[in-house]
Amino acid sequence: MTGRANRSVLATAAALGAITASAIDAHAGGFYVHEQSAYFQGTSFAGAAAGGPSLSAMFWNPATITQHGLGMTAEVNGSVIRPQTDITPLSAAVGPFNLLPFGVSGDIGTDAFVPATYATYGLTDRVSLGLAVNSPFGLNTRARVPWAGMFYNTESDVLTLNANPNIAIKLTDWLSVGVGAQIQYMQVKLVSATPFSGTFPPFGPFVPELGFLRGNSVDFGFTAGVTITPTAWTTIGLGYRSRIDQGLEGDIWRPGLRAPPLLAEVPPVIVKVSVDVPLPDIATLSIRQKITETFTVLGTVEWTNWSRMGTLPVLAATPTPFIPTVLPFEWQDGWLVSAGGEYQWSPKLAVRAGIGWERSPVDDRVRSLRLPDNDRVWVSAGLSYNWNERITIELGYSHVFVDDTPINLGPGNPNFDLTGGASGTFTGVANSQVDIVSFGFRYRFGGPAAAPVITKG
Repeated sequence: MTGRANRSVLATAAALGAITASAIDAHAGGFYVHEQSAYFQGTSFAGAAAGGPSLSAMFWNPATITQHGLGMTAEVNGSVIRPQTDITPLSAAVGPFNLLPFGVSGDIGTDAFVPATYATYGLTDRVSLGLAVNSPFGLNTRARVPWAGMFYNTESDVLTLNANPNIAIKLTDWLSVGVGAQIQYMQVKLVSATPFSGTFPPFGPFVPELGFLRGNSVDFGFTAGVTITPTAWTTIGLGYRSRIDQGLEGDIWRPGLRAPPLLAEVPPVIVKVSVDVPLPDIATLSIRQKITETFTVLGTVEWTNWSRMGTLPVLAATPTPFIPTVLPFEWQDGWLVSAGGEYQWSPKLAVRAGIGWERSPVDDRVRSLRLPDNDRVWVSAGLSYNWNERITIELGYSHVFVDDTPINLGPGNPNFDLTGGASGTFTGVANSQVDIVSFGFRYRFGGPAAAPVITKG
């Protein structure tokens, strides 16, 4: 291939990611988006950092790109996500006003498409370049309006777009290392009804207006990783995605306040604000172990440093009454443990399956209506079909079982304390489940395939 053609393919992969990243939804713990690969979707992400035939392993571990030989290979992945989350209120009130008649949230989950694109180029049998374009964090929830929890959430949107160029070197025949840069754009919008706003005093709480916080920023991080092949049938990978501190710049719109207990009307206001969002670093340890010539077992343990998300100060350009001064999270670290297997049914067809358990960073004490998250179990299956020596097509499917989720927005929950109780009290239960269908297309442009694995010893 000519250099011009190679650059064209890399640009096309990046453009596909940028164009299709307009609608995403988070279905891992917190708002981390696991859905980066059709191949590893089929194993519940078991083996992801150890590599394999899919280029998407570079998301978890950049060292894996040395496994793809000389020349150019490109891969496009897409996941269609069908979530369902319904919140049933058990009690809800603002002051003397009972909000239960406004009813349930409806399904706050929104169907979404998550893209991820990858390309590698083997410069030599020791040095490889890679590029990943994807959305590692995202959230999209929308409740019907009005509803009993409207003062805590009507809409929440988080979007990221991440470009990750990387380089990997095969230091020995059994040891590879890789590093990369992250250039990440983040956009946030949080919307909720505003207590004591509305057009018919003194019944403002029953016809409230919506307020919002919105902001965006670009910040930077890195990735790093290592793969070891201690035997011909064993690959171990450890990958790391660094924390990124996103310095959001934006504004808050607060409607006019017109109802008791205020003695006079407070006019609407828009205020410039800034918020530092400390996104987590992520470490992934995986193994890929062949048992027979046709059967391979896979495993992953992944840690996500969500405990960085404490209480985030909201810095206003002009101090203004009745706007939030903090965003409370107070999350714990997240964990994913998964195991799977792959069977090479024929030279053209491989099938795989996996199961995983994920601990949510959100516990009962701090849970909010924006993200009624809880622990979950992943059950997955997938296949790869080698159409010819250049083209591979992959499918993956997961069903995510989420524990029933209690919500208690009262004294002691930092989201209640944020407004000193002005948003009222709320108790309820969230019921959630998710279906995910992923597809992938991989094309090898030329050059010899990767050399047979030569291992330590």
